[in-house]
Amino acid sequence: MDLGVGRVERTETCGTLTFPDEVDLSNGEAVLAQAVRLLDAGTPALILDLTGCTFCDSNGLNVITRSQMRATELGVPMWVVLPPRGIVRRVSEVAGLQRRVAIAPDVATAREALSASAGA
Repeated sequence: MDLGVGRVERTETCGTLTFPDEVDLSNGEAVLAQAVRLLDAGTPALILDLTGCTFCDSNGLNVITRSQMRATELGVPMWVVLPPRGIVRRVSEVAGLQRRVAIAPDVATAREALSASAGA
């Protein structure tokens, strides 16, 4: 179980932040700091991968929203990958996350969408 701050992967075309198993008050700010570091370091695109996240309260939604705000400020496209079902998906739907950020079913789809938009 990963209760830390997640895992970061960088390529030439994007940075991916894989969320830890749980995001709450204990680690939300640290997860957000990682996302902002990726953005401020000049990543050309950002993917927030929540597929392995089993619990996400308002702190997790705050990470996503604030990351999107920073990405928008920098002109960086961002995609969020949600698990297909479960509490994280449900909380995201209830909060209307899909109206504010681009949602993908998996990281591969998010990367394809980013590649397509970069070539457009």
